[in-house]
Amino acid sequence: MENEERFRFKTTIGLALIIILVLAAVFAAVFFLTMWVNVPVGNAVVLVDPLGGKISEPILGPTWVTKAPWVRPVQITVAVDTLGMWGDGTDRTADFPTVKSFSRDQLEMEIDIMIRWRLDSGKVKQLYENLPQKNWKNDVIASIAREQIRIVTKDFNTIETIEQRDFVAQTMRDAIWNKLSTSTPLAGAVIDFEFELRNIGYPVRYTSAIEDKSIAEQQKIEAEFQRQIVVINATANAEKITIEATARANATVIEANATREAIELVLEAAGVDSSNETRVAELYLVVQTLRQIAPDIDMLIMAPDGTPILLPSPTS
Repeated sequence: MENEERFRFKTTIGLALIIILVLAAVFAAVFFLTMWVNVPVGNAVVLVDPLGGKISEPILGPTWVTKAPWVRPVQITVAVDTLGMWGDGTDRTADFPTVKSFSRDQLEMEIDIMIRWRLDSGKVKQLYENLPQKNWKNDVIASIAREQIRIVTKDFNTIETIEQRDFVAQTMRDAIWNKLSTSTPLAGAVIDFEFELRNIGYPVRYTSAIEDKSIAEQQKIEAEFQRQIVVINATANAEKITIEATARANATVIEANATREAIELVLEAAGVDSSNETRVAELYLVVQTLRQIAPDIDMLIMAPDGTPILLPSPTS
């Protein structure tokens, strides 16, 4: 009996030692593994020591960090982060649904945006101290974006949001950035901010009204264009008539001057005295008129009573 009891005692002691050794090995392994923290690219880690009540300065990845087992590592993304707002809340590519806001003339619009930023690694410790829940993206940045968009849109009427879209987008961008950069909880940690106005959605009835107005304006432009063509053609015709009339008047003056000079030459050559000048001039004009009426006449004989007799050419 004593031998059996001794054997049982030794066996119990052996098992206890084995269990202790196993537990010690597991504890050592867990202790060792919890001392190492992997910090990936684009991340920073701050070490929170509950015993010492301290938070370390951020350590940038990629790297490994050693710590005490009771120290808690907090990973914070410092790479480019995004926040998208569009759709009705069911679109998985968006973080939040579209921002609904009103214009100055009280028309409801749906504003789709995308914003991008990075966190300044030198300020993530203070950012974490202000927001230990790490909710700066969903609760702070998103809230500021919605608020500033609604503030901006109320300063523009609906037509201005269409005609001045680039200016509206820039105004939204500046308003959001000014608020983010001065927000106390964010501690100035947001940098490299970018803003994209993806779309401004209008009610269907308003879109239809815009299309009708656009068609009416196009028709008005076309009518104005046609009117200008008519005016141009009328002006051109008037100028043409004026030019032709001027040319005819000039031709008449030239012809009259030539006739006067011809009569003077005839009178001078004939040696006609002043009492017969009028008669000779009349005969000259009659002859010129008859030549225009009957260009094929080769001979003209004056009867004793002064009546002209026309003799056509033999070939006519």
